[in-house]
Amino acid sequence: MKLFDQTFKIKLNNNNDNRGYFIEIFKLNQINFKSKISQVSHSFIKKNILKGWHYHKKQTQWNYLLKGKIKVFLIDNRKNSRTYKKIRSFNINAKKDRIAYFIPPNVGHAYFTYNKDNHMIYGTSGYYDKKEEYKIKFNKNLIKFF
Repeated sequence: MKLFDQTFKIKLNNNNDNRGYFIEIFKLNQINFKSKISQVSHSFIKKNILKGWHYHKKQTQWNYLLKGKIKVFLIDNRKNSRTYKKIRSFNINAKKDRIAYFIPPNVGHAYFTYNKDNHMIYGTSGYYDKKEEYKIKFNKNLIKFF
């Protein structure tokens, strides 16, 4: 599902058998966008945390919720985009949903956690660099948690 231009939410396929299941998470040819993954990271996030609300000027990012329940928020900060300053949001429950989402440069992102234990896997085109994170001023009117 296309959220903004070059911004996608992708339903992943489970390959199940009697041993369990196998999921292809970061399958780069699923979307028509050239990107690489330079780093894979894991984040544990406690309940009732708003994480993120920033964007990257160069880096692309794939996210996959391994465990937990979250609400994702995206804001298009690309000045030449048809959807400039538009906000999209969606929920992911890892028990029911197998979803990865892709974020290009200059699309702000955050998520709010609903469960006690939340585990997110990130695939990024660059290496972690705090100087590549640009904070977005929080505005409670922009995002609705419930």
